[in-house]
Amino acid sequence: MPRPRYLPFEPGPHRHKVGTRTLDPAAWIELGPDTDAQLVEKRRVLDVHHDDAFAVLTGPPGPGEDAVRAASAELLEVLSAHLVATFPDRYAAVPPAAGLHPLELAARLVPEDLCLHLPGDDGVLRLVAACVAFPSRWSLREKLGQAVGEIHSPVPGYDPAIRGPVDQLLDRLPPGRVLWRLNGSLLDDPALFQPAGPARHRGVRVPEGVVLRTERQTLRRLPRTGAVVFTIRTFVDPLAVLADDPAACAQVAGWLRGLPGATAGYKGLEHSGPAVLEWLDERAVHPIG
Repeated sequence: MPRPRYLPFEPGPHRHKVGTRTLDPAAWIELGPDTDAQLVEKRRVLDVHHDDAFAVLTGPPGPGEDAVRAASAELLEVLSAHLVATFPDRYAAVPPAAGLHPLELAARLVPEDLCLHLPGDDGVLRLVAACVAFPSRWSLREKLGQAVGEIHSPVPGYDPAIRGPVDQLLDRLPPGRVLWRLNGSLLDDPALFQPAGPARHRGVRVPEGVVLRTERQTLRRLPRTGAVVFTIRTFVDPLAVLADDPAACAQVAGWLRGLPGATAGYKGLEHSGPAVLEWLDERAVHPIG
């Protein structure tokens, strides 16, 4: 089986950090062998679960429907130009299709989920529109209109650790600069569309019932409207792909061993964690932690 594209599991005691790095703007969008399948699944989700996967804030505390639509149109313009320039064999410049919101049009072009942030009527940067076909156990409707710190408030330890640095990062992000980071977890379901609550991992077989779910996230500011665009590119791999990679098993085991109880519970690993850890340790060069 092919190896995971990314393995963002850092061994040792768990700590929240911003973890962003500068990204070459040409690498803003990442295509791969799973792109076509993900685009098909995204279309299915938008057809069947549209109100769960697409949302726009039209009133307070947002800046108003016109401002959100203008930022969405700019995102479609910037994304389309990027795709034509970066992937000319796959994309060509065509007039936007009529009838769909420009943010949804943009999201249907790429495997990434797209989230748009603008200052609200109180000046606070808020999630004002998004197309999230591949949520990882969270509800877009619940997050719409929230500030960044509020969006992440359920995460144990988030506020005291990185809320301030994240706010500063977003305030100072200039147009033309693209940032990226990775996020990873273990889930008990390979489905891309998972809007429900946290995983429970009760009675899961290891490794058959466990997957590595990784997110490649980017941030950039649009030059005209100043909107901040957050993209989420999701990768899902069976845990079993690590079976013959001792170093990778040791790495993930070290990460899992370092999770505090509250964080393990938030990730739904309080029940299956010991069994997963045993499987990883059996295949590792040596345990890390």
